[in-house]
Amino acid sequence: MGPASQETTEPAETESYEKNLNQETHKTPGGFGLAYVEEYGFNPYACVCITNRPVFSLVYESLFVLNSSFQPEPVLCQQFAVSESGMTCRVTLCEGVSFSDGTPLTAADAVASLEAARGSDYYGSRFSKVAEFTAIDELTLEISLYKPYENLSVLLDVPIVKAGTETDSRPLGTGPYFFSEEGKELCLRRNRSWWQDNRAPVEYDTILLTAAKDPTAVRDSFEFGATSLVCADLNAPNAVGYRCDYELWDCPTTTMQYLGFNLYDGIFYQRELRAAVTHIIDRESLISTVYKGFGEAALLPCAPASPLYDEELARTYAYDPSAFTEALHRASVSSEYVTTLLVCSADPTRMDMAKRIAEALTQAGLRTEVRSVDEESYRYRLSTGQFDLFIGEVRLSGSFDLSEFFRSYGSLCYGGIRSSGMEQLCYDALENSGNCYDLYRGVMENGYFCPLLFKSYAVMANRGVVGSLQPAVDNVFHLAGGRSLSDASVSYEELTAPETEETEETQNTEETEP
Repeated sequence: MGPASQETTEPAETESYEKNLNQETHKTPGGFGLAYVEEYGFNPYACVCITNRPVFSLVYESLFVLNSSFQPEPVLCQQFAVSESGMTCRVTLCEGVSFSDGTPLTAADAVASLEAARGSDYYGSRFSKVAEFTAIDELTLEISLYKPYENLSVLLDVPIVKAGTETDSRPLGTGPYFFSEEGKELCLRRNRSWWQDNRAPVEYDTILLTAAKDPTAVRDSFEFGATSLVCADLNAPNAVGYRCDYELWDCPTTTMQYLGFNLYDGIFYQRELRAAVTHIIDRESLISTVYKGFGEAALLPCAPASPLYDEELARTYAYDPSAFTEALHRASVSSEYVTTLLVCSADPTRMDMAKRIAEALTQAGLRTEVRSVDEESYRYRLSTGQFDLFIGEVRLSGSFDLSEFFRSYGSLCYGGIRSSGMEQLCYDALENSGNCYDLYRGVMENGYFCPLLFKSYAVMANRGVVGSLQPAVDNVFHLAGGRSLSDASVSYEELTAPETEETEETQNTEETEP
């Protein structure tokens, strides 16, 4: 969606840092400001608040950024090499990059950052198949894997901070801005030593940061205060409406909403019936009426804008009520049978969607009742199989890894969905993305779960305060027109450890992103 009208830690005292502080500041007329929710802070690994994360786009940079087409673009990565076995990757950092305090970026900083991300709530599970991050020299890090991973670069859109500051409330970054306290006010100051030749995504010497306690306060600061741009999930349980005039952009996400089934108990043990449910769901209507247009209809368990999404395969599972009616007739379901659709009452948008899906199923001949319960009861009923269907939401990684649905004790393995065969298809797809076709077809034809949509966030800005934005995944101020992955990739070569070192296989443990 393009623009549209709608109602530290203290850095070390180096010469470069002094240059940053002593540079005379001239605020562009009108100025520029961002809001943040204070309780979530500015540590990029700990912060799960969407409102705060646009700040990270200005302060921190990553090895790669995942653009709006879900393809990786190198930022701090100069070269990216993968071994023939796919079990080892090497990343060579760009030269001449420094943090805002003037210290140079090294592989040790990247390793410390990736390790911090590995243990975080926001990024943790994406590295479940990584055995070790190792700094080989000043500018080279090696990533050892438990399983071959063709598209590992899509997981490396993690903010890189200075080693030793990764647990701080405001770690040091390499971006075009840095945190500064001016009196009692927290702001961002332009980094005069920024290493990139590109223009900064915004061009203000000072960006005021306004603390807010909740979405209502953020909205008020945008409409009446100093905030110039906001990123918001307008379909979140605590979302508020924006009434002023603004420019609007979509910000893509990897957050999937889907229907899950109980394969053990009830009518959906019948494969053909649950596989036909996709045909009764008018996804486009749900997005326009329930999700305010902030979502992409997904007929496969992958974002439609991703190169992994197969349009021809997807059309096989499109809206076709007659196909569901025929499957229901063949299943010989009694007209007295009542199906239970479980949904969490804490999310009004999902409740609305559940009611509409239940109505569609009922009108097609399958009587369906919505059972809305609080979050604790929802999780309990999922774990104990007390449902026929449920509406779920999961933030996947950029590789759209589905293994947590199918592996034993996987965090998304509800309703008897566990399957070693499907788990292997997941790993095959990670090793070679050409195998995604078989994986996605297996999901849909067996009716293991039914994708509904991938959410998007709203980026709203006062008119004229920013140029043309092209928000990327988790990066509002994405610098479009940069390098592509092919600019960083080098020919495959087998990467081996030095002869003096011994490699030791370590058991893999996995968990899914929140």
